[in-house]
Amino acid sequence: MTKYAPPVFYNGSCLKKRGSEGYRGCFVYYELYMDAFFLENFCLDFLLLFLTGIAAKLPVRFGRMAAWAACGSVGSCALLFLFPEGGVFLTGAAAVLALLMVKGSFQISFGQKKRLVRSTAVFLGMAFLMGGLLPVLRLWVTLPVILSGIAGTALIYAALRLKEKWKYETENLCEVTLLWNGRQKKLSGLRDTGNRLVDPYHGKPVAVVEYQAVKELFNQKTKVLWIPYHTVGKQNGCMPGICLDCLFINRDGEEKKIDRPIVAVSKETLNGAGRYQMILPSTLIDD
Repeated sequence: MTKYAPPVFYNGSCLKKRGSEGYRGCFVYYELYMDAFFLENFCLDFLLLFLTGIAAKLPVRFGRMAAWAACGSVGSCALLFLFPEGGVFLTGAAAVLALLMVKGSFQISFGQKKRLVRSTAVFLGMAFLMGGLLPVLRLWVTLPVILSGIAGTALIYAALRLKEKWKYETENLCEVTLLWNGRQKKLSGLRDTGNRLVDPYHGKPVAVVEYQAVKELFNQKTKVLWIPYHTVGKQNGCMPGICLDCLFINRDGEEKKIDRPIVAVSKETLNGAGRYQMILPSTLIDD
């Protein structure tokens, strides 16, 4: 704590507590423990490198990230002594330190300038995002810095995954028209590369459609084929399959007609948000 009084009063709350004419202000100081400072920086740097790898689609190797997060934390401790008053030099040195951490963690050579600069920008962007998110989290619940960082990372990670899912669905959505026995039904379908469902009788790829979306299209006399399937929750099961007259797939302004396709009817909702009611195997669209 400094022993020198400032030339003017600068803390309003101290004015009310002034005991004598010699009281010149209120003094604030804190002790910095380097071991705690190092640990906090190490954890936050590691979390930021992890988020950078996810956001920039870089290879995530936890051992390498931990090593460079430790190097970054040592660098932060050094910068604290070299530039105790902050300023432009501290900002520049911190940016260089971030670039070195990104380069080492993801093995990006200096020859890949654009990739290195872009990845470093993602790292700094994540740092700004985390810096804005942590104070908000600590308004709701009091947590240590490390736990707040983990909570912030979890929220950002979930947001990134949600963004990727939304982007994937948007790029693979298409308009589908089903025709059967003189009737037709239009709905939204999703091109899914993970759909490996096939007709056991002919080996044809099978699409999946929600029952609620097509229940008015069929009647009780509709002939069905039983399509076996396997899922994580239920290893063995069967869905009723129906052979349509044809279906039209409109994607990116191009229309494709498929004759005599087989669709399996599911009682479950395929998308909770209702963005699509049908799942189309990629082989059905791309072939």
